[in-house]
Amino acid sequence: MNLKLKTRKRKICVVTSSRADYSHLYPLIKEINKSDILELQLVVTGMHLLKKYGLTINEIKNDGFKISAKIKINQNKSDKKSIIKSMGTQMINSYDVFAKIKPDIIIVLGDRYDIHPVVTSSQILNIPVAHFHGGEVTTGSVDNNFRNSITKMSHLHFTADCMFKNRVIKMGENPKNVFNVGSLGNLGITKKDLMKKDKIIEYFKFKKNKYILVSIHPETINSNNKVLINNIIKSISKIRDSNIIFTSPNSDLESDYILKKITSFVKNNPDSRFIKSAGRNLYLSILKNAYCIIGNSSSCLIEAPYLYTPSILVGNRQNGRPVSSNIILANYSCISINKALAKLANKNFIKNIKSNIKYLPKNSIKKIINVLYKTDISKILQKKF
Repeated sequence: MNLKLKTRKRKICVVTSSRADYSHLYPLIKEINKSDILELQLVVTGMHLLKKYGLTINEIKNDGFKISAKIKINQNKSDKKSIIKSMGTQMINSYDVFAKIKPDIIIVLGDRYDIHPVVTSSQILNIPVAHFHGGEVTTGSVDNNFRNSITKMSHLHFTADCMFKNRVIKMGENPKNVFNVGSLGNLGITKKDLMKKDKIIEYFKFKKNKYILVSIHPETINSNNKVLINNIIKSISKIRDSNIIFTSPNSDLESDYILKKITSFVKNNPDSRFIKSAGRNLYLSILKNAYCIIGNSSSCLIEAPYLYTPSILVGNRQNGRPVSSNIILANYSCISINKALAKLANKNFIKNIKSNIKYLPKNSIKKIINVLYKTDISKILQKKF
């Protein structure tokens, strides 16, 4: 171990770019923040800094965390040119931030284009990267390629399942540096602290006592996004006994079209609501008490099964991820989506919803802290296949 650790805490820089990765990293951020051996450096970038997506940096501040730095981006649209330009800006600004705060280890989670430039910068600066949620597969999105690239640029790997751990090792990563820690996001959920259903109904001023949560993000490898959002809206338009809550799509390619269709629907349907960002606790409370969640968000596969909420997973965005017993798969057609909605009334489906749950949490925070503190940084930088 580096002798300097005897005189100072090891500086751990957690980089978060969206409400999704922040929700998963929250329990770890909380633990690092109160650690006697680690110093938290919290860096915010990506959608957190965009008003269009709820300016969710404020939610992080409201959780009581001090933000060490912002890696600024320049993205007002979701077209190809705007995204690529924002990635270039982000890489330049990543250098400025890391050169100033000088972290010992950088922590990132997942697979997004607005995390990739951050990790690329870390390579030039010789700062080791600890990566969460590597080894997973989502063939319906370019996130799949970004995730694998981030894995190969990372030095410590914390996976959510043994299957993912084995995949990372098969990619040539040192088995000694790959740790299966389960789902951090679900580990951070305290079910008893979530709001009750009646409070959700009251919060949104709904007249009906039932609601469906819709969470849709673009598929970034094909051109099915118009069909995806249009047919989901056609199907839910026929529902008369439920309120509808939409979450905002992320900033991926073609998200502007999805956002336009959602806002138009909500404007013309008084029993529906749109939330740019609900905040971690409110979102989980909404998800827990929903009749079901419809869409292609990772929440359908990770948090919803753990909260025993039925999911209708539409399209290909999440293809390759393990499917829990709460999930009904649907293609892009209205017929398929309507069949999935009808299946929710099946007593056997509801009875078996808890029988096979993936992404279960583990009590692994102390293990992660120990790895972050004790790992010899100089040795992990020298990677071998």
